[in-house]
Amino acid sequence: MGGQGMEKVIKELCRRFERGDSAAFADLFAEDAVYIDSLYGIYKGRGAIMVFHRKCHEEAEAYKFRPVTILADEGKNAAFEWEFSFVSLMPSSRGKEITLKGASFLTLKGEKIVSYREYADSVALLLKSNIPEDRIINFYRRKYSDDKI
Repeated sequence: MGGQGMEKVIKELCRRFERGDSAAFADLFAEDAVYIDSLYGIYKGRGAIMVFHRKCHEEAEAYKFRPVTILADEGKNAAFEWEFSFVSLMPSSRGKEITLKGASFLTLKGEKIVSYREYADSVALLLKSNIPEDRIINFYRRKYSDDKI
């Protein structure tokens, strides 16, 4: 799959993330795919990716996920910068529109995504969500408590 094919996959990934159809989103991934979210962590397998997507749509609505710059090789790898926004449904920030910028890397095998890893300023996301600083610190202590860094 060439660079234009990867661009199509990325745009479809973003489009399906915006929608609330978790099965359609997860269908973009191989059965044994790995999805690494900068805030929520690692999800292994299509079923786990579907649960992750469903959780996202329980916590927010009106998602906008827009690729800004896409870099793709002629085979199976791509990187893209993105802009992301949503309206929070969380008690601490209900109704607040939150925006974030980041970058993601993905690998395909055939027509399916086998690896997706994103990088974003998740601390800024939590602060924008009005999460108290002590809870943010505790979250990151737990996240990295077993030397996952």
